[in-house]
Formats: sequence, structure tokens, C-alpha cells
Amino acid sequence: LYRTPVPLGASVPSWQCLVQGLAEGIGTTSQCRIKHETEEGKIVHKLELPNHRAALESVVGLLPAEYTGSIGSVGHRVVHGGERFKSAALINNDVLQGIQAATVLAPLHNPWNLLGIEVAEELFGSDCPQVAVFDTAFHQTMKPYAYMYALPYELYEKYGIRRYGFHGTSYHFVAAETARVLGKPLEDLNIIACHIGNGASMCAIRGGSCIDTTMGLTPLEGLVMGTRSGDVDPALPSHLMENHGYSAADVNAILNKKSGLLGLCGTSDDRDVEQRYFDGEKLGTLAKEVQVHRMRKYLGAYLVALNGEVDALVFTGGLGEKSHLLRTLVCEGLSKLGFDIDEGINKSKEGRFSENTSLHTSSSSVQIWVIPTDEELCIAQQTFAVLNE
Repeated sequence: LYRTPVPLGASVPSWQCLVQGLAEGIGTTSQCRIKHETEEGKIVHKLELPNHRAALESVVGLLPAEYTGSIGSVGHRVVHGGERFKSAALINNDVLQGIQAATVLAPLHNPWNLLGIEVAEELFGSDCPQVAVFDTAFHQTMKPYAYMYALPYELYEKYGIRRYGFHGTSYHFVAAETARVLGKPLEDLNIIACHIGNGASMCAIRGGSCIDTTMGLTPLEGLVMGTRSGDVDPALPSHLMENHGYSAADVNAILNKKSGLLGLCGTSDDRDVEQRYFDGEKLGTLAKEVQVHRMRKYLGAYLVALNGEVDALVFTGGLGEKSHLLRTLVCEGLSKLGFDIDEGINKSKEGRFSENTSLHTSSSSVQIWVIPTDEELCIAQQTFAVLNE
């Protein structure tokens, strides 16, 4: 929950986070809880949360009374906006229909996003404006040669089969924050951003606009992730199904839930993977090397996509912000390409940074930064911008 003390019409709002929390374990029998931060520390409420409606109602019920009556707008993260939504949008019936139409591309996410919008209207009233902030919108600036698959064109025309990309809200925030810390206009910057967590992607940004990203039609494409495979031979599913008796559902589960770090070494927790790497354990080392190799391939590709002109390499996301090993291995041996990381800074604070931190040496032609993402603040900022247009 954010407050901006600047009234609508002001050009540069400031932001104050009033309440921050998380409802998790929705629909489970034992893991349901709402966590939030206070001045005294973290508070955990164990509640029955049978569905998303009950979770949102419970969250609102926990808000201090002085806030519930003064909520002026609601911003929603919507995973997929298809080709239609290129920026955040004020929610009305037409926008709701557009989100519904994109559900075929995100059947596990968009229906719950729509439910959140519905419940928010019930709780705050139809006069409270709501804004949809789309995870795919940032990447809608990609050119057709970057987002098209080399498939029959009619699949794109009929079904919208193309690359969309995700983590767009994070990249929107990180790009603007990078421009701020570098003291340069965003339109003058070229950035390679790495959002690395349990889900992971990279993005090439020219002048504030995405020109390429690693995720595709779904979040499965691209980098090695906690449980997702990332790029594989497209013939792999049919090979497993035709020769080894796997069903389509089996293959989908393997690629999305049983692969990545988990598939390679038995754990999706990168802290365990890194400890096994430091210990020289075979499969933990393999998992880390495969993960980093994939990132370096895309780093090289995006360096070329930006014509060799890169102002900043930015790490964000849980692992990007907290792993000195990942950042070391990604940049290792690349000083001739302009990436020269200062290992003293990189490993300070145990390599875990919660604030903007520069990691490059004075001789590095590319600045290397950790920029912690703040998707919630970015949603609030975009909501304000839409209502202030």
C-alpha cells in the first residue's frame, strides 16, 4: 500500500510505502498465511485462505482502519496482455474483455488476475479506479524479427503464436532506476538487464525500450531456472512421447516443474546449489555451470544486438541481487568486452545487496550494477501515471 503526497497533476510524485505484505499458501490445508512487515518486525497471521477471494478479503481486513477508507486507486499485476496492451490501462469493460481474450496465453494466471479485479471492485466500490499493469507490455517494442518464430505465419495470424516476454514490470522499474543512478536520460542508454530468481530472464534495452528478451510465448523459454528447463530442442517433447511413453501432460510437467536446477542436481534452491559448487560436488557444479553458460550465451547475443554499445549490465531479482558467485561467473574473462567486475565490492556484505550498488572497476567500459527491483512500487507508479494522464 503506497501513498503519494503529491496531488494528481503534479509532475514528480514521491512515494511512501505504508504497508507491505504477502498472502501465500492459498488453497492449501496447512501453509495458508499472511505475512507483513511492521516497525517491530515481521508478523505472520495463520488464516484459512481457501481461494484468492478469501485471501484478498483477509488482506483488506488486516489493513489499519485509517487506510481502508482512503484508498484512491488499485493497481493490478496482470501476467499477459497479448499484443493489444502495450502499456498499463485503466480498467473498464473493454479492458476486461482484452484480459479475458489473453487468458488462452496465460490460463494459470489471467483468470486469477481477473478475480482480483472483481473482488477489489466489491471491496472498494466501482468509483475507485483500477489499473492493469501487464507483465508483457514492456516487451511490445520488440521488432517482428525478434518476436516471430520461424513457423507457418498462419499460426501467428490465427492464434497469436509469437514471443511475448515476461518480467516486464521489473524491467520497466530497473531501466528507469538505472538511468537515475547513472544520471543520464533513459533514451540515451543501452542496458542488458538480468532478472534472476527462481524464474529468470534477460532483456536487451535500447533507449528505454526492449529490443529482445529471453522468455517467449510462455515463461519456459530462455534461461535455466529453478524448475524450468529454459531452451531445449523443440523435438524433445515428441521424442519423449513417441519413443518413451510420456504423455503431453508428463512432458509439460517435466519441462516446467522438474527441470532447471532441480532437474540437474535435485534442488531448486540456489543457496544449496552454490554451496555444492563451492564444495566441488559434481551435480551441483554442473547445474551452476549450465545456468551460467546459458546466461553468457545471451549476454553475448545482446551485446551484438546492441551493436556492442552497452552502458550498463544490471543484475536484479532474488539471485541477481544476492549471489556474488553468479555475478562473478557471468562476468568472468570478459574484461576485453568491457565487463570488468570489482570482486572486492562484489563480495562485500557477503555479496547480498538490498540497495543500488555499482560493481565495476574504474577501467570497465560497461558499468555493472545491482539494482534491486521493486515491482510493487512500479505498479503503483504506473497506476498513478495512467490516472494522471
